[in-house]
Parts: sequence; structure tokens; C-alpha cells
Amino acid sequence: MYLVRPFSEPGNPEATVCIVSGRGCLVRDDGGREYLDANAGLWLVNAGYGRPELLAAATRQLEDLAYFPVFWGFTNPPALRLASRLAELMPGGPGRVLFTTGGAEAVETAIKVARRYHFLRGEPERTGIIARHRAYHGLTGTALAAGGFPAYKEGFGPPDPDFSHIPPPYCYRCPWEQAKDCCGLECAHALEAELRRRGPERVAAFVAEPVAGVGGVLVPPQGYLPAVQEICRRYGVLFIADEIITGFGRTGRLFGVNHWGVEPDLMCLAKGLTSGYLPLGACLISEAVWKPFAESPSAFRHGYTYSGHAAACAVGLRNLELILDEDLPGRSARLGEYLLNSLSALDHPAVGEVRGLGLMVGLELVADRATRQPFDPKRWVGWELQEACRREGVLLRSLGDIISLSPPLVITEEQIDLVVAVLDRCLRTEVDGKGLS
Repeated sequence: MYLVRPFSEPGNPEATVCIVSGRGCLVRDDGGREYLDANAGLWLVNAGYGRPELLAAATRQLEDLAYFPVFWGFTNPPALRLASRLAELMPGGPGRVLFTTGGAEAVETAIKVARRYHFLRGEPERTGIIARHRAYHGLTGTALAAGGFPAYKEGFGPPDPDFSHIPPPYCYRCPWEQAKDCCGLECAHALEAELRRRGPERVAAFVAEPVAGVGGVLVPPQGYLPAVQEICRRYGVLFIADEIITGFGRTGRLFGVNHWGVEPDLMCLAKGLTSGYLPLGACLISEAVWKPFAESPSAFRHGYTYSGHAAACAVGLRNLELILDEDLPGRSARLGEYLLNSLSALDHPAVGEVRGLGLMVGLELVADRATRQPFDPKRWVGWELQEACRREGVLLRSLGDIISLSPPLVITEEQIDLVVAVLDRCLRTEVDGKGLS
């Protein structure tokens, strides 16, 4: 095989499954085998596979103009319309929109905007970025530095000293041993402690996912994000909300921050922006942050070859219409609760916690439920369960020994029942039955 797959195992090429088609929540491989995709690809096929409306939007735009750069004063109608719509939807907006090709570029853009914002306001020493352990923000250079997984950085050079990390709101394994929603929000106060340690006059921004995805579907306690926003404003630090996974209905609201009434200074979007039909990302910039840029005589020298790609923006615009017209956020809230309740009703000694928000659900596997002792990582229990479910026709994802489910928002109750039944059966045969619990 000549294709190098992301996170692939070079010595295990036979593990490849070639997917050739998809409809709704179902995909089919080149051997005719059908799978229920409880991943929505990589958290993103929100509107479902095979939507003719999105195919038609792409086709119409490709017939007129597939691409022309939006550099040097040029633009195109889909980019203008989608930017206007997103600007209106930004919490606390309207804001400004800079398009990227994907999520990592959106994070890179937000960090560059934050640093230049302070530069334009006469504080060039404010370049530091605070992020969280277990955070995933992409794999490009700056986005990787913001991420909180040391293993992803191994072999790619020394760590960037401008980035530091604080504990996430991981309530099931709270380092302060507090109970969720009746704690002192020590995880939020950790941000203030880190600001004081580094010196707030040297910090540009704090970046966080409203609900951490790859980190284990970590839903914060109720007051966490408002407290974080207040700390950022008090110290003059910008708050970057990474909504790449949580945006466009995944959590049961249009954006994850909508659950807590938070108004970030910058927002990173991708994934559900087009439901994966074409690559597209965006950085949303609040008007207050954009003001010094608008007043500056010098250009903001940043952008990408495919920024504002006409066909991608046309698909994004139509996809956004589908999400709003069909109330997919509301559907996500209802069916997410159904999925959460169905999983919570399972009785397995290896299931430590089931948690989630909307159709973004995590199931944490443990060797001992009473003590929350994790499995020996050499056992690869989560991966074994993932592969067992795949053999049964259900695609889900293991994040270590945390199983994540993030199906398309068009999933039905009957399909959720199938996912839960397969997961239940595979837990019994692959985990409970092996005495690993």
C-alpha cells in the first residue's frame, strides 16, 4: 500500500477497510459489508452521508466557479454569504470570519490573531498560550504545541516554551478529588494560578474545547466556562473556544459554548461546518478583537491558498441551512439523552462512567469500578472493544480505554438501540468474559 494513513501502523497494512459509499448513518466497504457509523467519520458528518442537497450545492458552484483566491481584494459570493451568516451566529457577535481549510489551521489562525491583537495594542510581549492537558487542537505545528498529549509531540523537536498546560475539568478523575457540580471549580482556578505563575502580561490567550473530545468526552461542571471567561477578561487574556468538534449541533446546541452563555473572543470551526462534504474551517473573531486590526495601517499577513474556497463555502452554507431548518441541534439534544440513558442502563463491572452532552458521549472502562482503577494500558482493552464492535457492524472509537460515540445527528432511536445492543454484547464477550473487569 502506498497510502500513508494518519496514525497508521506501518507493520499492519491488512487492517485497512476501504469505505466506498454512505447513506444516512450507514457506510459500505468495497466488499459490500455495511456498518453503522457511530463516529460520524471523525465527529463531523453531522447531516449524515449521501445528502443530495449538499451534492447539488457543490455541483452548482463547481459549474460556475470552483475556486479563485480571496487574496488582494478578491472574493466570491459563497464566501461572502457564509461569512455573513457565521458572523451573525457568533455568540456576542456579529464578528469577523477568516476561512481556513480545516480545524488545525483555524486554531493556528486564532493563536496568530490573539498574538497580533496584543502587538497592535502595544503589548508585543503577550505571546504565551495556556491550554489544557488532554486537549486536542490539531497536528500542525502551533496547534500541536497547544495540544495536551505528549505522545503526539514525541520526535518532532523540543516543546515550545510559549505554551503551558493546566488540568482539564475531568470530573471522574478530579485531581482535587471533588464531586462534580458541587466543587469549588479548582480546575478553573488553575487557570488563574498559571497566569500568575507566568505573569499575565506575557500571556496572549487561553484555548479550550467546551467539551474535550479526543481527551475523553470531558463535560465540564456547570460554572466552569463562565469562570474561565471571567478570569480571562480580568487579566486581559483572550479566550479561544475550539468548537471544531462541538460546533453545529453536536452537543445539542448550535455551539458548545451556548450551553453556558459564554461569549468567546475567538472561535475555531471546521468538521460539522460542511458535514465533511468538502474541507473547510473558519476562525471567528469578535468585533472588539478585530478593532485594532481595522485601525492598523498594516495588513494582517495571514491566509491560506484555499481560504474562502467557493465550492466549499457553498456546501457550508447549504449544510448550515439543513442543520437549522431540520433543527439538528434539538434532535441531537433529544437523541443524545436517549443514548446516554440507554448506555447508563447497561450493567457492566468494567463500565466506570457514562457521560456526554448531546450526541457526544463517552464510556470509560475501568478494571475496578469501586476504586476507578484503570486497566493496564498494555491490555488495549478499549481497542479490543472497538474492533469487536467493528466486526459486529458498528463503528465507534476508543480513546485509550474511553469509548466515544458521536453518530450523525440524523441517527434514529432504532439505530441507537442497535449500537447499544452491539456494545452490550461486545462488553460481555470481549471485556467481562475475559475476566478483565
